[in-house]
Amino acid sequence: MKEIKISSINLDISDYNQGKHVIPESYYNPNIAPLPKGVKTWNWINFTTIWAGMVHNVVQFELAGLLTFELGAPLALTIIAIAYGTLLIALYLNGHIGAKWGIPYPTAVRPMFGIKGARIPVIIRAISALFWFALQTYIGGTIINAVLGIFFPAWNSLTTNVIGMPENIAISMLIFWSLNVLVLFRGMNEIKDFELIIGPIIMITIGGLFVYSLSLSHGLGPLFAVKGYEAPTISNILLAVSSFAAAYSTLALNIPDFTRFSKSQKDQFIGQAIGLPVLLTLWSFIAIGLSSTMIYLYHVPMSEAINYVNPVYIMFLLTKNSILSLIVGISFIIATISVNIAANMVSPVYDLISLFPKKISTWGKASILAALVSFLYAPWLWYNNAGTVENILGLIGSGLGAVAGIMIADYWILSKKHISLVDLFMPTGKYWYLKGYNIKALLSMSIGFLVPVIGFIIPQLNFLYDYGWYMAVLLSLSIYIILIKKVK
Repeated sequence: MKEIKISSINLDISDYNQGKHVIPESYYNPNIAPLPKGVKTWNWINFTTIWAGMVHNVVQFELAGLLTFELGAPLALTIIAIAYGTLLIALYLNGHIGAKWGIPYPTAVRPMFGIKGARIPVIIRAISALFWFALQTYIGGTIINAVLGIFFPAWNSLTTNVIGMPENIAISMLIFWSLNVLVLFRGMNEIKDFELIIGPIIMITIGGLFVYSLSLSHGLGPLFAVKGYEAPTISNILLAVSSFAAAYSTLALNIPDFTRFSKSQKDQFIGQAIGLPVLLTLWSFIAIGLSSTMIYLYHVPMSEAINYVNPVYIMFLLTKNSILSLIVGISFIIATISVNIAANMVSPVYDLISLFPKKISTWGKASILAALVSFLYAPWLWYNNAGTVENILGLIGSGLGAVAGIMIADYWILSKKHISLVDLFMPTGKYWYLKGYNIKALLSMSIGFLVPVIGFIIPQLNFLYDYGWYMAVLLSLSIYIILIKKVK
């Protein structure tokens, strides 16, 4: 019988006081290995600006506006501040892994799920990320289409159907997709530099529109005196808090993809503490103010709220100026690229490299493949169906919450923040479990996910689904700890 030769590599993890080792290359790729501490150069400013780019999210803007129509400006702002403040806890807890050990999300879940089992939470996260990338790419295409239509009226006549959408939108979407790939293809350092420039520009631009709206409404007082169309109850307040926390829960998983570049835990914590609850609440404050302006000036009823929370439409109503419309439109194009790259594409790139470390071995290959796969979501066919979008996001959010709970339980409670780095790549090592799978983690994740799904299926138990992300986190965390300690 012919002997099969297994290649091996040298793994130097002496920076983490774990020596040098020879390991098989079967589950190794340099992109998902611990970073040498010499290249961990991101400080708190870099994390702040990364978030500054990610918070400028058109979808989040519209959600804040709809909440304003529902419950009024003061309560909407309070709910959003609470949601993002509590989400910061999960981001810090899981971000600690990347900052301490220099590993991205696909590698960081191997201690919990097993070297092979980690593929399952990696796939879950990639599915969610590519869903958002596809959605934001379509939205970005519609913004480009609107800007081109303002200055080139003939552009609006390109209405030939192309795979289910008008020709002008199809071209605009392809342009936007190409811009995303162009920035992403350059790698993480270029993304960091891109965010450093774009974040402040976006906030200044949309902030200027907000200041202008204040002159029309005679100050903040009238805007924050606008009442919502629904009476606040404990139930709808808690539901709103949960919904806004779940919207960025995807990053509670793959935050190690960013924090692995951090110079220290202090840098990643301060940067995120400023970037998430402060900047995102500020962005929501602007969205709430502009939405209140719509109610105050135009007396928009709740039934038409969805048409008056789109920032491009708000810009058009308030300015009636084509040049200013162009500036704001371009700003939102840049904002959507910024969000799409940082929040929705970094994760699946790492995920693909982790799943296929030999066939998709470089950042560039993974970037192109992930961007191409996103077209399969075909957002132009279902974007206008809000119910479909919400149901998909709710189900994905529950799955992400179940993974987050297990990560927190294993790293902070059971392993006491220690990871054996060599065993992350060693078959039959500490994290091999049963043929590469940790059955207890997979069972805990399944229960944490399925309980909210029961609420989705059975209307009488819909509260389980409404609080899906929080419930999934707590269930999976608790069940995993019980299963592990019961064996011990």
